[in-house]
Amino acid sequence: MSELCTVDFTGVEIKLAQPAKRIACLTSSGLDILRELDLEPVGYLTKGIADKPEFYGDLAQKFVPLGSWMIPNIKAVRSLKPDLVIGWTFPHRFYRKLFGREIPLYLMGGNGYNAALQRLRNIAYLTNRVDRAEIAIANFQTRLKMYRNIIPKSAYKTVLFMGGSRINRLSGKFIIETNIGTFGSIIQQFSHYPWLEPKGYNMEPGLTNVSLQKILSVNPDIIFVQTYSSGKISLSEQFQNNKIWQQLKAVQNNNVHEIEQLWHYANGTKMIGLTLDKLMPIIYPTIFESKINKT
Repeated sequence: MSELCTVDFTGVEIKLAQPAKRIACLTSSGLDILRELDLEPVGYLTKGIADKPEFYGDLAQKFVPLGSWMIPNIKAVRSLKPDLVIGWTFPHRFYRKLFGREIPLYLMGGNGYNAALQRLRNIAYLTNRVDRAEIAIANFQTRLKMYRNIIPKSAYKTVLFMGGSRINRLSGKFIIETNIGTFGSIIQQFSHYPWLEPKGYNMEPGLTNVSLQKILSVNPDIIFVQTYSSGKISLSEQFQNNKIWQQLKAVQNNNVHEIEQLWHYANGTKMIGLTLDKLMPIIYPTIFESKINKT
């Protein structure tokens, strides 16, 4: 087999003499890809999604822990002698020199649906799993088509994905996913998602800061909330005495739902599919109850 060569999201050329088999993974997005390709990493983060039943379950116990996403254990990674390391542009570009030339580091990035497919196809190429990737993509596209077909545009709800911590609550600015974020770019195919990417400076492509007053001006039907801090009180509970929050239609109709770390994990085809299957019946309960009754 000739040399495998592709370019990562930082523009660095990745060359492999043969398909990668021993893969160290420093991000849940990379793990999402490996699961879609029916591969197992030799090492993964100390905490993450590996042990969830939808991914590797008990098999994850044999993966060597590689530290955290922000501070990976470089020594542990090097000790595995991986054929390939999968990381994310931030923060792992700062660690490239520490891995040395002998350990190829593929850095992912991008946002939106097309970037998710590109990441999957690039890793599939480096692991000689192109056929498996195309099957996963076809299955994913079939799932999207199914949702488009069963949800009429006349039934579309206005949806918001927001998150934050106590600091966000005190500052009055909250993080929301925009229409170009990976999940935002997909959910707008089956709902009203008017949270547009702002022009000019932004905190990160696909995410932006908004006030509760701005959220009220749109007044979404459904709000999904992610609480960043690990305290006992969820972000939505912290709003109980907030007058603006109490005016929101979603709050008054009990359509505010706390969710897991969606934006940290749901930018690969597997997790997006799992998340859609979980959230769509919440957004459109009547449609899905009808579908279940018919079957």
